[in-house]
Amino acid sequence: MAVLGLSDGDGMTQVWFVPPDGRLRGGAAAVNGALAYVWWARPLTWLYPLPGIKQLQGRVYRWVADNRHRLPGGSAQCRVDDKVKR
Repeated sequence: MAVLGLSDGDGMTQVWFVPPDGRLRGGAAAVNGALAYVWWARPLTWLYPLPGIKQLQGRVYRWVADNRHRLPGGSAQCRVDDKVKR
């Protein structure tokens, strides 16, 4: 993570994606960046730049990340302390 300029805390708060152009993306932008490489999901990523969609996806991503320990398949190990969150 340090090679990318990220701390361990950065890695605990959200997912990160580095495409071939080297621009670091986090959160919902990272998910959209990764999905752009999946042929059947690529059309869904075309919505991301539309007004309001980026903000909506960002809020949904943040809610899921903050509550991942409560979601199906989640456990206490998935919980991130408030002091680690941004």
